[in-house]
Amino acid sequence: MKKLLSIFLAILMFCSCAQGQISCPAEGGTGTDGNAPPDVFIEYGGTSVAATKGSYDWEQDNGDGTATNTIACGLHPLQFENIATITAAEANSLTFVFDNEMVSYEISRWEVENGYAPEEAGTSFEVSEEEKIETENNAIEIPDDGKTYIYAINVTYNGGTAEYGFRIDPADEWGITLSIGGVTATGGTLVFTQSGGNPTGELDTGSYYRIESVDNGDLALLIDNVAWTSEAYVIPKGGKLEMPVDWSWLYGELPEGTYRIYKPVSDFRGPGDYDNKVYFAEFTIPFEDNGGEKEAVSVAKLKIVDGAEEGKLVLAGSGAGEVYTLNVGDIPVYLDGEKADASVLEDGMTAEIRYNGYILETYPATFGEVDAIHVYTLGTKNNPGGTYYDLCGLYLKVLDDLWETDSGLNGGAEYVSVDLSEAPGDLTEGEKSAIAWIFGCEHGVEALTMTMEDLIEEGWLVAAGGSNDLYQWDNGVLMTIIDDFGEDQSEPDAFYSLPVIKFNAMKWRSPSGAYIFSGCSAVWPEMGTWTDYSVGAHAIS
Repeated sequence: MKKLLSIFLAILMFCSCAQGQISCPAEGGTGTDGNAPPDVFIEYGGTSVAATKGSYDWEQDNGDGTATNTIACGLHPLQFENIATITAAEANSLTFVFDNEMVSYEISRWEVENGYAPEEAGTSFEVSEEEKIETENNAIEIPDDGKTYIYAINVTYNGGTAEYGFRIDPADEWGITLSIGGVTATGGTLVFTQSGGNPTGELDTGSYYRIESVDNGDLALLIDNVAWTSEAYVIPKGGKLEMPVDWSWLYGELPEGTYRIYKPVSDFRGPGDYDNKVYFAEFTIPFEDNGGEKEAVSVAKLKIVDGAEEGKLVLAGSGAGEVYTLNVGDIPVYLDGEKADASVLEDGMTAEIRYNGYILETYPATFGEVDAIHVYTLGTKNNPGGTYYDLCGLYLKVLDDLWETDSGLNGGAEYVSVDLSEAPGDLTEGEKSAIAWIFGCEHGVEALTMTMEDLIEEGWLVAAGGSNDLYQWDNGVLMTIIDDFGEDQSEPDAFYSLPVIKFNAMKWRSPSGAYIFSGCSAVWPEMGTWTDYSVGAHAIS
């Protein structure tokens, strides 16, 4: 059963009165100070975001026998205009990370129609009855049923109560995501990525696009490519299509601001038999003062996988093969917006790389010219940390240890395939690619990221003989880290309330040439880095 809600409904407001301060902050604030409860972080797909904070009732001990009680009157999560949002395609599950002062919590959710838009005044939308959601190890599955959901998290702390919210949007039915990179004032490169979904024909797009300004909440049409031509560009299934766009001849230079570029896509089954959809990507054109001339700057948000201590960074994005290298050298570094030196960089940090919009197509990729590196202190909104912080560093240590154990097994190897497809921790495909590349460089072998099945299918392995379908790798080694929780269990366990990951690691070359670390476990040092692990048993075949 669904009911009609309007964002004007006062019944959804929460505001109670009590002795102390009464505060009505801007909706959806995050952050923590002494007069407010802590943030709740949501981890998924190798990243972490803060849930949007709403109403709270908070008591602060003043240390002199008195306390200050603060009541913040906020909107209900169904009314949040700028709510934290996750797309179902980004991960299969998510984990809530609470402050250790948390006593208990309750999760509720509502299914809403696709037209949900509380930021538009007067908008009405349909919403299901409230549904209580159970969690396991502070984790829930992300529904992938083509629906939009709003979640509320009601938390009781030692110091009071607080309500938070977040939204889950459905994965695209055609499995398409659109982004734009290398942005300058006169153009950029559109990137269509296809994965999953249920397209029924060939996916393609044409040269037409339009650009709108979204500054000040308005959508003003700036550019409409009326001179588009009729050629079609195929978006490969399971792949990428990159399309350069140049609007200088239509408009000139776009000024500083935020924009959306819209592109139609067709699911083409045959002449007269097709469906159309429109996708958009948002981009910002900031400017840097470069000797008195204004120059557009692009920003890449990447994870530092390795090399922070030496200033020779290996960075990863979200997609497979999205690996970058960057020598810090004299590039300005900013910590929390303040000028700092390169010593503040840490493996595991998210870094915002500000560059001139050009990326050299090497592997790993390199930036044309970098203006600045922005990073943030661990535990802040832009670098919340969490249970998977610098998991890449831990896995590199495990792989190195396994390589050095029974090193004769590696003799003559020219290739290594690092398979992290079933490793715990929701590493992004870019992080997996970066780990494999780093490991291959360290040990002087060419790195792949194939599973055993991939290696067999693509002919890397040869028959080992015997009556069974057995294989061996004459000039390579397969390194695998796999979840040790069992089927359908991939969330961290707990040790004295701290998360634990369990895994097995294997080095394989043939049925009679393998070494295994089994029953491995690592305990997360709260708000820090996975630094060490234990091995339950060693096995040789």
